[in-house]
Amino acid sequence: MLMMLAGCLEAPASKSQALNRVAFYDGDVVVEGPRGYCVDAASLRRGLTGSFALIASCESLTGRAGIYVEAAVMTVSVLPRGQNVQHPDAQAMARALAPAEVRVAEDGDGISLVQVMQGGEKMLPGGDPVHWRAGMVINGHMVGLAIYGPAGRAVAGQEGRVLLQDLAEMLREASPEDVVARQSMHPDLMSGLFPVSN
Repeated sequence: MLMMLAGCLEAPASKSQALNRVAFYDGDVVVEGPRGYCVDAASLRRGLTGSFALIASCESLTGRAGIYVEAAVMTVSVLPRGQNVQHPDAQAMARALAPAEVRVAEDGDGISLVQVMQGGEKMLPGGDPVHWRAGMVINGHMVGLAIYGPAGRAVAGQEGRVLLQDLAEMLREASPEDVVARQSMHPDLMSGLFPVSN
């Protein structure tokens, strides 16, 4: 999963097809970005161990003028459905990311977020080391979210937190409800979903 994530974060060399949404695992999880952001069709990965999509501004993906949005790259990683899946907690995410420093770890309404203080520049060339990651469960699938932005931009701070929460809400609204019951999370899945990037 780490190689998949790292390989998909670099900006495409040419203009890519921008999608409004994409479905994984027979429609269990539907990925749709916040307003002004599109899914990069060239980034899509589907496999036995997980699926992946990269989201960026529609303008940057198409080369056509659009609404102004903060410069950001968001990623969505989806693991196969598990029988024992429970919403992760922020402290468990922070432990999985060690030794990277985590400054903020908070559990919210159906989403847990962490602000990671290093490693973002390795995932996004020219990016800020500080970035946000989040975890949630949709229809029995563990879903990992991340957001990266240019060095010194607002995405490293609260703007990134808000955008990641908006992305999580878009995924919840776009995906069907209650396909499977949510139970306990196997600890080995946590490290696969939140690989250390430093």
